[in-house]
Amino acid sequence: MPIRTIHIGVGGRGVWPLRAMPGRQDFQPVALVDVRPDHLAAGRELTGLGEGDCFSALEHALDAVEADAVVVITPPDFHARHCHMAIQAGKHVLVEKPFTKDLPSAHALAQQAAAAGLQIAVCQNKRFGAPYQALRRVLQSGRFGVPRFGLMTTYGWRPGVHHSGVDRHSYLWERGIHDLDTLHFLLDAQPRRLWAHSFNPPWSPYAGGAAFHGWVEFDGGVSFGLLCTFASRTKGGSLHIECDEAAIELIGGRLIARTAAGTEPEELPVEAVPAPEERLLDGFSEAIRHGVEPESSGTRNLVTMALVEGLGAASDQGTVVDFVDYMALRTG
Repeated sequence: MPIRTIHIGVGGRGVWPLRAMPGRQDFQPVALVDVRPDHLAAGRELTGLGEGDCFSALEHALDAVEADAVVVITPPDFHARHCHMAIQAGKHVLVEKPFTKDLPSAHALAQQAAAAGLQIAVCQNKRFGAPYQALRRVLQSGRFGVPRFGLMTTYGWRPGVHHSGVDRHSYLWERGIHDLDTLHFLLDAQPRRLWAHSFNPPWSPYAGGAAFHGWVEFDGGVSFGLLCTFASRTKGGSLHIECDEAAIELIGGRLIARTAAGTEPEELPVEAVPAPEERLLDGFSEAIRHGVEPESSGTRNLVTMALVEGLGAASDQGTVVDFVDYMALRTG
């Protein structure tokens, strides 16, 4: 029997599950929720649902429709409220990133879901991309030794002001959350110390923090720097990791290993993998059916949330933040 889903927020990013689910055997959209009639009309086209299956508020859909799960893709400031409503109604939750806009509320939701025997999964899809999956396999194989330090750069221009437009640390919450989640996934190590300088170039359309310098130290002394922005006049970026026996670079989807200066670089294979969104749905489905915690579970996502929030705090305080102490304080 398919997992019956209520979808709240069916425009913008909310479209992808409506496109993906009708082609699968394990999900069945049963209701759409949005405040915009045009979004609901487009959602009906994708799912074949009728006007009677459309609602302007989540509570109305929960009262009217038999469902197993709620897909929450509303603006981030509403995530905590909508996830809480779904859990209170006994529904599993798939929520777009960021899980919530603060660590304590995300921690509380993860605890509430666990106590009720429900699953929460967060749509952190960047880590499921083929280059990052290949790079993690290389690092975990130990072929080039242990990672020691690295640098991630991301340059781009994000036109218009999106949901993070008024945030103090806009890049961290809108895009940095993917960068940090992916970095934690690749290194598979506990963060220990954080430092950041979040800043806003004069030409940025955002209220604050459209760029940041950051540094994260992980278990074993692995030191990683980041320079990321969506207020740059150019586009690009790279990921560079120095291991004991080689430097590994990810540039433009290509994975390159350089073992010594002057030697020929080796291009490492990047195998095709299922689309990241399919991986998210596979994990969510498996979690609901068999109780297997997904890679993108709310509980596991708390480390990512703490990295984002902790780097913002480090920037505000002008100090290095002890990650373990910070997470304990905020999830106490």
